Amino acid sequence: MESLLEKRKRSNGEERVDACLDLYIHYIFKSTEIAKKYNDEAYQLASDIGYDKGYLRSSLNKAFIFFVQGEFERALDIIDFVETNDKCEFFSNIEADSETLKSYIFTERGEYDLAYETAINLLEKGEGLKNHYCLMRAYSAISHFYLRLGEYDKALENCLKGLDYILELKEVRFIFAKIDEIARMTHKLEGGKKALEIYDFYLELEKSVESPGSYIQSVVYMNIASIYIEESEFEKAEDFLDKALDLIDSNNYRFRKPRVHVLIADLHLKQGDSLTAEKDYYEAYNAAKAIKAFDVIKEVSRSLSALNGAMGNTNEAAFFSNLYMSVSDSLFSIESEQRLRILEARRRISEISKQKEILELKSESQEDRYRFMTIIFVLTLALGSIAAYSYFRVSKKNRLLYSRTKELAVEKLNQKKMVTMEKVKNPSGQVVKASSGGSYMDEDIKEIILTKLNRLEEEAFFLNPKCSLRSLSEVLQTNQKYLSQVINHEKKSNFNNYINELRINYLLNRLLEDKEYRNSKLSYIATTSGFNNLNTFYSAFKKRLGILPSYFIEKLNEEDESFNLKPEK
Repeated sequence: MESLLEKRKRSNGEERVDACLDLYIHYIFKSTEIAKKYNDEAYQLASDIGYDKGYLRSSLNKAFIFFVQGEFERALDIIDFVETNDKCEFFSNIEADSETLKSYIFTERGEYDLAYETAINLLEKGEGLKNHYCLMRAYSAISHFYLRLGEYDKALENCLKGLDYILELKEVRFIFAKIDEIARMTHKLEGGKKALEIYDFYLELEKSVESPGSYIQSVVYMNIASIYIEESEFEKAEDFLDKALDLIDSNNYRFRKPRVHVLIADLHLKQGDSLTAEKDYYEAYNAAKAIKAFDVIKEVSRSLSALNGAMGNTNEAAFFSNLYMSVSDSLFSIESEQRLRILEARRRISEISKQKEILELKSESQEDRYRFMTIIFVLTLALGSIAAYSYFRVSKKNRLLYSRTKELAVEKLNQKKMVTMEKVKNPSGQVVKASSGGSYMDEDIKEIILTKLNRLEEEAFFLNPKCSLRSLSEVLQTNQKYLSQVINHEKKSNFNNYINELRINYLLNRLLEDKEYRNSKLSYIATTSGFNNLNTFYSAFKKRLGILPSYFIEKLNEEDESFNLKPEK
């Protein structure tokens, strides 16, 4: 540090910019504030003197600072600016760091297919150029991706591949982080005892050489605490969590706040303190929501649903259960899962091809080369066929669901236009009775309730987001038990499904007829259809029709465009 400070003091121009950037590297894992100060100086000076490398590197450093502070959108904007700069292609290390950071952000936001695609594109570029720095960064991104998915064996495999390049390139600043990753994956694969041996080595190393800094220490303390929570050593767990939270708060590592609060909640829950655990899970939920860390939102919503259910808070439990399903659907849609499978198949094919090349070099006869080429061709064809079949099968299923949904909606809309606004009555002037398969209440009472209910359906009572069994029974001037029985027997559904069915049918008709409404924001469509929030709307639509509303609207618009583009005869 002293030599870097001296270099900065006595140098000018590009040399001073490089000194400031080296000071940024020295401080970034120790103090975000100090690192930012030197990086800002490098950025301003590089911009003034037209030093392209220094300008792009300091810009990317700004993106990393935004990342650790949980401001993912601002970080991505800077990354986009750096990568679209026509000088960026001349600095491969900057490009590699940029793509790695982008993959990290996609992983934190739960956009796993984008995270993996970005990482393997960087890996293949590194292989093509034989650039070991690109390969080191690519394996780091892939390891981070598999770690978040919980595929720890794959994460460890890629982590160790990256470690080879770290040692070869002597990139000491990454060593501590790799030890932590290895320990964390060992914990999941071989248990806490093995992992604690690695962390003991880490803590001893931390004493004997320069500290890696709060950025690495904070996550290490979190991971050690998770092991002690699992082994019911609560005092040790609490001690490490206090250290981690202090480092996170003092350095504004916002992207780590959700996970540390999850661990604190897990600790209190295991200690039997459900009320405090609930409070901490809400802290984690709000922190994740603030930075749009959807994978953490998914994890926490599942915990809050279970906890509220156990505590008898049925409404809260239902809300977080719906949220968990909605976020799960958005993070792991059929399309994104298929994309991941295709990308993994692509990577396997690439690895097989490289193995083929090695085998060809070792092969002493044309017959051996022909055999290996045949095997590679068959494997490539099989993997490609499986991936393509899976993708097109899903696409075909979605198209069939869309066609069926539209056909039924059009048919119901035509029926509605053909009937009069009056209710269908029998010759005696009474409402036509539905077959109820046996009497469950007085027929006169049932017919009165059913007549009023049908009239309210025509008046679209279900568009009121506050509509409930209680409020509807008050409007119909009957009790909730009678109303519930009529809906169960005559409408063949429970109250919630009955209301959601009416709302979805109403919505389908409006989407077919009103193009302007169709292109409104989904949040507006949800509320005008009677749904309290977007998550409930998604869940009800998908449960009813098997597809997402965004997909249905997209296909309707595509059909309209196709129809408008047809030439007149």
